[in-house]
Amino acid sequence: MHKLYPEKLLNIITTDALEEKLVASFRKYGASGYTILRAQGEGSSGVRSDMTGFDANIMIKVIMPPDRLDAMLDSLERKINKGYHLTVFIVDVGVLSPEKFDERMR
Repeated sequence: MHKLYPEKLLNIITTDALEEKLVASFRKYGASGYTILRAQGEGSSGVRSDMTGFDANIMIKVIMPPDRLDAMLDSLERKINKGYHLTVFIVDVGVLSPEKFDERMR
């Protein structure tokens, strides 16, 4: 059995217009990296797709150490309170290489 280290997977679904602001937040709060995917679907704001090329949705995935998550969530909550549309959810994950996700271990 492989040893897995507990981390948090932060998932954010939002408009691509917020990409630069969110990436700046990730760097500010110590995330070592992120993955951005184009997203389409249907939810509380209706059907969203990138058919027009404008205002497309993205999904951002960030693996973070649990002790760095609260500051990041505070930042995201401030954006939601300012009226930005963000869907945020957290998943507990296990990783083989924890140093990859925590700059303090590098």
